[in-house]
Amino acid sequence: MNNHQAEATQAEIMVVDDTPTNLQLLSSILIEQGYQVRSMIDGLLALESALCDPPDLILLDIIMPKIDGYDVCKQLKSNQKTEGIPVIFISALDETWDKVKAFAVGGADYITKPFQVEEVLARVENQLTLHKLRTQLIEQNQLLQQEIRDRISAQAALESLNQELETRIQARTVELRDYLEQLRNLESQLREALDREKEVSDLKSRIIFTISHEYRTPLMTILSSVELLEKYRHRLNDSQQVKHFWRIQAAVKHMTTLVNDLLFINQAEFDRLDFKPVVLNLVTFCQELFAPIQSSLGAKHSLVFSSVRDWEPISGDPKILRQIMTNIISNAIKYSPD
Repeated sequence: MNNHQAEATQAEIMVVDDTPTNLQLLSSILIEQGYQVRSMIDGLLALESALCDPPDLILLDIIMPKIDGYDVCKQLKSNQKTEGIPVIFISALDETWDKVKAFAVGGADYITKPFQVEEVLARVENQLTLHKLRTQLIEQNQLLQQEIRDRISAQAALESLNQELETRIQARTVELRDYLEQLRNLESQLREALDREKEVSDLKSRIIFTISHEYRTPLMTILSSVELLEKYRHRLNDSQQVKHFWRIQAAVKHMTTLVNDLLFINQAEFDRLDFKPVVLNLVTFCQELFAPIQSSLGAKHSLVFSSVRDWEPISGDPKILRQIMTNIISNAIKYSPD
């Protein structure tokens, strides 16, 4: 038996999963490595068992009937008897929010299903080692604190009242100095937060003003074309009617672009942009981007794309890059002289 297996026989792991096949597979993997395994089919049984006899580590599924893994972990961490048990979540949920929530309720690690056996064993061993070191550190710290208390007590018995008073004054002075420094830091952070809030408020005001101003032109275009079609459609030939329909369609597209721009800015402002970079051929990307814009231009403007050299592929999010470049080109066309 190697050192790892010798240590593993001393460690008891609770596995909690409502899927029997997953429960059996994880239990078998851990038993083969010499761990003692306690299998639980639901969260309520796991809580009762852990409170009665705390294990050294818990592998915990998230989606379960009666009570999910998040609530199980939260209740474990709220009880002094079980708060120190490391909990490794193991779930098919792979969204960032799911992992953030797992750590927020007290999880020590997170494994995504389908899992690799090596990863499970490595993370289990790592958390057991950390838990062991943490326990040793707490014990050593308690011994050290006791030793410090004993020395202070012995020293206090030998020192005069004046020396003891001076020590307390010095300690209080340090605390006050640290407290004042903390107040300064908090004041600085508060000012920065207020400045950021003002910037966001100003940006929102400018966006609302710009959007409301930009909406007037396409709305007037739609309104005038609709009124003309309503009143004079029997006098207009097909070409003239199609022209008004095109004006309405162009105005609607412009309004849609404004809404998309507003949503894009809002997502960027609150760091909610879903950034998915891929390898892009910049020339091909630009050609595909320019083609529909070129076809929609009137006789007053022309748009030509050319590449002076071969570009290396780049890594970027095509959706975000298309949004930015479309806005730049649209503004260039919009504000170019006729």
